[in-house]
Amino acid sequence: MEVHEPIKRDRNLNITVIADDSRRGYAAVSHGILLAEVFQASLTVMVNFGFGFGLPESRHIPDDDSFLQEVRHIVSEIANCQIITDYVFPETLFRYAEEHNTAMFVIGASDESDGFFTVKKALKLIRQSRFPVMVVQFEVDEEDKDHYKNILLPLDIERQNKEKALWAGYFSRFYGSTIHILYPKYKDEGLAKLVNDNVAFVEKLYENLEVTYEKHETQPQKYLDAYALEFAPQVQAGASVIMMTRYYTLGDVLMGPRERKIIGKMNLPILCINQRDDLYVLCT
Repeated sequence: MEVHEPIKRDRNLNITVIADDSRRGYAAVSHGILLAEVFQASLTVMVNFGFGFGLPESRHIPDDDSFLQEVRHIVSEIANCQIITDYVFPETLFRYAEEHNTAMFVIGASDESDGFFTVKKALKLIRQSRFPVMVVQFEVDEEDKDHYKNILLPLDIERQNKEKALWAGYFSRFYGSTIHILYPKYKDEGLAKLVNDNVAFVEKLYENLEVTYEKHETQPQKYLDAYALEFAPQVQAGASVIMMTRYYTLGDVLMGPRERKIIGKMNLPILCINQRDDLYVLCT
């Protein structure tokens, strides 16, 4: 494995955290701080939002709000940080992201009742976004500066791997992370060729972009992205990257898309990327 030096760039990217006064909200803030360091970016924390979910409108959070005061304390040592207290609608959120070169959103989500973002609401937000969304559940310790030094990239027979590989690769290019390519070994020649072609494509891409990576072969899995959560501790992975379902089937509508199970039961951050023609990519 050849280790490459991370790239250097001006601090003109932004990480936007959407937080509420819950355990998941504080987790989102803690990861947002670390991701701003990873991507050499500024940080924005939005603390008043609705996203068209039928919440009563509240234009502004007062300065003496206890959650707002706590957020200010947490980010007090961040040099380039903005806290937005005005009420945020979907169009406001995405317009802000466009105008401030936002690399990704960060949210805390769970099916537990201690925060705004249930998995259902998280999926609704993600499906509207052309920007990747990092979904987290647990706070990252201040001492854990190397949390994102290992990133999982599950590769199966799916064709939509370029965007997924690019976003995983950014962690290596910006932060010197190692990207762990996890792929199944099929006995069926047709399936094996599809997987091997995908792996070969990503290897060539990473060699051209000077991305540090390792390959890990595993047995065929019903859903590789879900298995990646079990595999993660073996490589001390700090996050995994998944592609969202582009077109819902009737089963997806009734039971939820397969990524719902991942986001609902994850034990590490998941970077969720939409399959869409106008997906945001970084210029490096």
